[in-house]
Amino acid sequence: MIGFALRMASYGFLLYGPGSYAWYQFLDRCMPEPTFVNLSMKVILNQIVLGPCVIAVIFAWNNLWLGKLAELPSKYQKDALPPLPYGFRFWIPVTIVNFTAIPLSARVAFMSTCSIFWNFYLSTTMSK
Repeated sequence: MIGFALRMASYGFLLYGPGSYAWYQFLDRCMPEPTFVNLSMKVILNQIVLGPCVIAVIFAWNNLWLGKLAELPSKYQKDALPPLPYGFRFWIPVTIVNFTAIPLSARVAFMSTCSIFWNFYLSTTMSK
């Protein structure tokens, strides 16, 4: 359990935090006006670009730490693809709140806090 917590913490600090911050800055530069269309585009892009990337990197990071990179393709197929529809149900409302109520400087912290619940789900998926 401690090993998994260390893997997830290192992923968050080294990859998710910096990557997400750059992503949110990019979206705000491309769509600075708080219109319905811009909000919708940010949410859609977050789900079809960032969401799958995050899942792919989490599984790769976990397998790298476990020394099981050769098993990664089958791990994606078996365990990474099934959570995507559940992720949309969880992350779309969270993302709407993130882009409408959370300032840019706090978005990574907000999403990271929400990730605790999502990571619990993923950890039960990855441990099978």
